Amino acid sequence: MTILKEIDSRALELTIISAESLSLKGKRSVKKNAYAVVKTQRGDHFATGMDPENGAYPSWNHKFSIHMPMHEPLFTLEVRCNYSSCGGDHAIGSVRVPVSDFTAVYFPCNYLHFLSYRLRDRYGERNGIINLSVKVKQPAGATTSSAYSSPVAGGWKYGGAAAMGKGQGGVAFGVPVGKQY
Repeated sequence: MTILKEIDSRALELTIISAESLSLKGKRSVKKNAYAVVKTQRGDHFATGMDPENGAYPSWNHKFSIHMPMHEPLFTLEVRCNYSSCGGDHAIGSVRVPVSDFTAVYFPCNYLHFLSYRLRDRYGERNGIINLSVKVKQPAGATTSSAYSSPVAGGWKYGGAAAMGKGQGGVAFGVPVGKQY
């Protein structure tokens, strides 16, 4: 089972850095004890510690090592606060982070991505921003002959056929077009 886990998943080094402009219902600023939770689709949960000092601008800089299956398209980040003036443990906002933001064919393994996402409260309203970094770790024993992610380099296999033909690598981009009936 351990061998299967290593083959079918990639190790992510995820750092929850900070959040900005957090508020509670009624648009009151968060005063203290904000923390972040990472949730994977298979049910894993990871949480930062609480920031008791920085209120609406918490800073955690908490690093996690997470094994995610290759077929998992996203994970969820949620920011919460825990203190009596907001009624105990309260969800402030969340975001669904697409894995494709940092695992496309043209990103090398061990490349450090710095990302920021808009948080939304349970009603879909904007409620702050979360800042994070993520790195897809190269599997142990993988060759480093290729600078870019590929099955040889141990990267995340994300695409299908070669875009350039005759086995040459490449990237194809598409633009979605809405229905105009």
